[in-house]
Amino acid sequence: MTLDKKRLRQQYNDSKPPMGCFALRCTATDDLFIGWATNLQSAKNSLLFRLSVGSLENVIELQQLYNTHGSEHFSFSVLEELPYDKDDQTKDYKDDLSILTALYLEKFPDAKEIHVWKYPQHSNTSQ
Repeated sequence: MTLDKKRLRQQYNDSKPPMGCFALRCTATDDLFIGWATNLQSAKNSLLFRLSVGSLENVIELQQLYNTHGSEHFSFSVLEELPYDKDDQTKDYKDDLSILTALYLEKFPDAKEIHVWKYPQHSNTSQ
């Protein structure tokens, strides 16, 4: 059985990662953080890694909880995946994901919103 490497490569390039809304819960304190990501698996890996090395500087409360209670008291879960629009391959889903997150924040009023991703800014400033 021979593998069609070109076809497999194209399938991989055409695949889209699951996107949606996620929750990160500290089971020791029951604190809940809700956010969104265009790639949920990448978000989970990045978020948990950044917490483990102490580099989640923009969410100080979450980093402090992690430092105090450790990884064994944190769980990451997908609240809802957002389906891709089959008719629009270039659609930007950030507004849809923000709305979905807002709905979950209403559902869980004690939850805190988490913004852990830095999106490129379009600016003309030089360094």
